[in-house]
Amino acid sequence: MQRLPLPDILKGFAVFLIIPVHILELFIDYPGRESIFGKILLFLGGPFAVPVFMLIMGYFLGRSSKKSLQVFYRGIKIFVLGFFLNIGLNFHLLLKIKFADWPYNPLEYIFGVDIFYLAGLSVIFIAIIKTFKNSQDIIALALALLVLAFTGFMNNKLMVTELNYILPFIAGTYSWSYFPLFPWLAYPLLGFSFSFWEQEILHFIKKNKVFFRIILFVIAVSIVLFSSWGITKTITLQNYYHHTFLYAVWATGIVILWISIFHFFETKFSKSLVGYFLQWLGKNITLFYIIQWLIIGNIATSVYQTQSIERFVFWFPGIFAVTVLLTWLIAKTNIKLAR
Repeated sequence: MQRLPLPDILKGFAVFLIIPVHILELFIDYPGRESIFGKILLFLGGPFAVPVFMLIMGYFLGRSSKKSLQVFYRGIKIFVLGFFLNIGLNFHLLLKIKFADWPYNPLEYIFGVDIFYLAGLSVIFIAIIKTFKNSQDIIALALALLVLAFTGFMNNKLMVTELNYILPFIAGTYSWSYFPLFPWLAYPLLGFSFSFWEQEILHFIKKNKVFFRIILFVIAVSIVLFSSWGITKTITLQNYYHHTFLYAVWATGIVILWISIFHFFETKFSKSLVGYFLQWLGKNITLFYIIQWLIIGNIATSVYQTQSIERFVFWFPGIFAVTVLLTWLIAKTNIKLAR
């Protein structure tokens, strides 16, 4: 499949915005997290990051010609990778729990529902949808709407003590459940559906540019009108991780505007130095994401929420630079080995 610059740019930007959230959440003290700067970082790492990445993942699964069984196995591999990543990023902490008697439950960290667990399960669900010969797009869209509509109900029903290392993968406001299927499965399903309608939508936009601009203007006005509510939801991480239908609508509106802006400037931006760099990040997003988590997660055991917000200007450039360097070296080595 031919690589498209826009999805890679969007993925690169998404992972660039996620790292500050990880540093803020794990390194920075309470006053720093509650500062204006801290809240801006949380907001930028919200609708512009994970929803964008999951939508793009679903989109490419829709465009893929791979058989459903191949997609299914891919989902299992991603899920297993999430298991090993959780062990790796919490390795320092797990050592402290084991040998220094730190009073934490290791299972909450090993089975903490992060993006890889979500991605793996989402791919498995889409693989099942791909077994249907007809109406895959309609099935995916209907499931996405059902997931969002029932997230609040599922969060209440699944908050039980039994099976509490399985249920957080599905729903419930467990503290170690960051990206459960309810509501997050909706985004790859929406991206999957869009892949079927892409040409029709682009054709409609081309033929009705003025009308499309009016739609974008209405979306922008709606986002601004509900911005206070939406931003509050985003920067309150528990609400963001377990958001429901209305927030998903608001966030999707932001994503539509975000993608439209990048699409408008794609030709020039994709050929700029920043554009090339973001495309490179997007192409290597899995490796980059793993490396940054291994670094941040293991450092966090020593500095957990003790750093002032002023220290962010030290931590972010340092961790970002090291992650870029290691990603480049490993990617380059893999290319040479492949040759």
